[in-house]
Amino acid sequence: MDVLQQFNQQQIKDNTRPELRTGDIVRVETKITEGEKTRLQSFEGTVLALRGSGPSRTVTVRRVTGHFGVERIFPLYNPLITSIEIVKRQKIRRSKLNYLRHAGRRRVKEDLDSMQRHLKEEADKKRLTAEAKKRADIEKEKAEKEAAKAQEKPEEAKTE
Repeated sequence: MDVLQQFNQQQIKDNTRPELRTGDIVRVETKITEGEKTRLQSFEGTVLALRGSGPSRTVTVRRVTGHFGVERIFPLYNPLITSIEIVKRQKIRRSKLNYLRHAGRRRVKEDLDSMQRHLKEEADKKRLTAEAKKRADIEKEKAEKEAAKAQEKPEEAKTE
């Protein structure tokens, strides 16, 4: 077992990484090779979870772009990671922040519910105005009929 621990220590020794905690907002820069060119790509987000130990330790980072949540799992001691910068530290009392995944869904669901409620209210308004217009037309027709009958009765009375 000593050989395995020495190997793990050797893997970790070469890369110095900051002490990360859940809730931290971090910027992770990774090397990306496209054909013959290499470039650095940064990914900034909230640390949701830390897993594992030693050289197999991983960090789950989440950011929200537009209305979509994007998560990446970074092996902490990956040689392709050039730097990890802590942008902001936050006081969090949980070790896993999985509830942040559902927060976006909840907002989207609330938006859909409010939109459906708005559409239903608009449809109800249209229906009620149409019914009121029908009632007004029926009342108008009744009034016209009564006026026509009232005009006919005096003529009948005159002829008798």
